[in-house]
Amino acid sequence: MKHSILIVDDCEDTRNLFTSILEKNYEIVTASSSEEGLSKAWQLKPHLIILDIVLEDASGYELCSQIKSVNELKNTPIVFISSKTGPNSRITGYKLGAVHYLEKPFEHEELKAVIHTILENLKTESVLETIDYSDISLNIPSQEISIRGEKIHFTSSEFKIIHLLLKNSQRVLSRESILNHIAPDNHKVNDRMIDTYISSIRRKIRQSNFAIKSVYGEGYKIIQLA
Repeated sequence: MKHSILIVDDCEDTRNLFTSILEKNYEIVTASSSEEGLSKAWQLKPHLIILDIVLEDASGYELCSQIKSVNELKNTPIVFISSKTGPNSRITGYKLGAVHYLEKPFEHEELKAVIHTILENLKTESVLETIDYSDISLNIPSQEISIRGEKIHFTSSEFKIIHLLLKNSQRVLSRESILNHIAPDNHKVNDRMIDTYISSIRRKIRQSNFAIKSVYGEGYKIIQLA
């Protein structure tokens, strides 16, 4: 069974281009507006959504927020594709929960590679109970972590954060995106608590091949040292 992809873009030529590039390997559904996109996302429950930022009836940012507020859709990966350039647009997209951002014009092979990687990660996590990242092993159902074969205690929030960072290795994640990941509906949790979680995780992974780096004004990323 093919993975389903929803493409939301108000330009017919762009929708047709995406369809021609991807329809061989995926089930493609398109929408020309924010309203239609939200409706089809709800009906289809796609595996992935490709979302333009500039739509006639609303911004893609607004649609992304609406999608992420729906419990059945909040974990659906979203890829922004836009002619908007520069770090501010990308950072806004990531803060809203997007997993990737491609600027127009884009290479067709790059688009296919990005989508393939995202969907393969989804498939891997749905099949495997344990995921290995070098010398860090995560047991997803039990939320247990082993580092070089030794079990290390992580709280539920710490587990979610280290899992998110490892899945997005080398990518900067804002405090807000991490916060939304671990506590999307808990207004008592603030972004400064993320700093506390990160400090604790740093201590616990000190013996591993990974380190968490702070990126001034943006957030955190995890890197592999060896």
